[in-house]
Amino acid sequence: MLPLLLGMWLGAVSPSGVVTSTVLLEPAQRALDLVYNMQFDEALHAAQGLIDLAPAHPIGYFCRAAVYWQWRLLALDTQHRAMLLRQFHEATLRAREVAERLPAAQATEAAFYLGAVYGLQARMHVAEKQYIRALLAAKRGSNYLQQCVGRAPDWYDAYAGLGIYAYALSRAPGFLRGIVQQFIDIAGDREKGLLALEQARAHGRLSASEATSLLAKIYALPDERQYDKAYDLLEHLVQRYPNNIDYRYRLTLVSAYLGRWERARQVNRSLVVDIARDRPSHARQWLPLLHYRLAETYVLQREQLQDAIELLSALQDQDLSPALRAWVELRLGNVHDLWGEPQAAQAWYRSVQGDESAEALAHAYLTTPFTLARMELKPLEHAAM
Repeated sequence: MLPLLLGMWLGAVSPSGVVTSTVLLEPAQRALDLVYNMQFDEALHAAQGLIDLAPAHPIGYFCRAAVYWQWRLLALDTQHRAMLLRQFHEATLRAREVAERLPAAQATEAAFYLGAVYGLQARMHVAEKQYIRALLAAKRGSNYLQQCVGRAPDWYDAYAGLGIYAYALSRAPGFLRGIVQQFIDIAGDREKGLLALEQARAHGRLSASEATSLLAKIYALPDERQYDKAYDLLEHLVQRYPNNIDYRYRLTLVSAYLGRWERARQVNRSLVVDIARDRPSHARQWLPLLHYRLAETYVLQREQLQDAIELLSALQDQDLSPALRAWVELRLGNVHDLWGEPQAAQAWYRSVQGDESAEALAHAYLTTPFTLARMELKPLEHAAM
């Protein structure tokens, strides 16, 4: 259910260029690039420049909302998160109000921006676990995007939002799929969803990077396992947006799935170095997870096990989430299994709690010791999505 609410951030100009001209398009592209590169202060400045340039157009307000959305995903402090949420709601409300006031001659453009705004609101409702509100916003967003492409079939940026709806609905459980499809008014279709995303990636003016990101995430899903495709897309995104922690982190995981251990460690270590230097300054919370992932590569490759033990033991002394602590203890048990120390391994397995996947593996390893033939990586954290 959650993936169907992953909407598009922003769309591009109509090919006819009726309203959104190059005067707005080029600074909007720069603003979005700053958002994707997680340069949030600079992105806010760029969004304000768009608002100053065209206060009666929704593009600047929407860019501002996109900044707050991304920034909040990384924020840990409760007060800071609450402030970003308020600012997000203010920006989306303003973008919606401005889009609704566009004249009838700009109805297609208005439909696009309204679809984009409601899609972004749906994503935030999901993050807040407000699922009914999320579905209502997704319904309105879907309807507006369909109106947009109904009037202008070559408005390719709208296909990114429509594509993720179609793909996600194809993955919904059968007993829910029909109900949600009827409610959202989009049929679940994996192939059509991927095709729409590829169209946005190839032809979108402002949505190409978002479509690339969505496709990379889709291809790395457990049901897809198209890791070669995900790897190529993530390499492209990492080169273009080197400050984006999420892209680099996903690249480490995909590299590990492909057995490209050195690439996984190279990306991991470079990310640790950058974060330690406060580049970006909001990312220090990622360090324990990155240290765990580095240790995980050693364990799964059965290489430098002493280094793995040192990393995992150091993590034990830190204030970890219950889920991460469970995986740390599971890997400590794995190392002892690889060293031929079953009693020590089983002691660690019995202590694993706080994550269902880790607990299930620990239970299995109590009867069947861990071997390299069973290479299960820690699943991608929801917080990194």
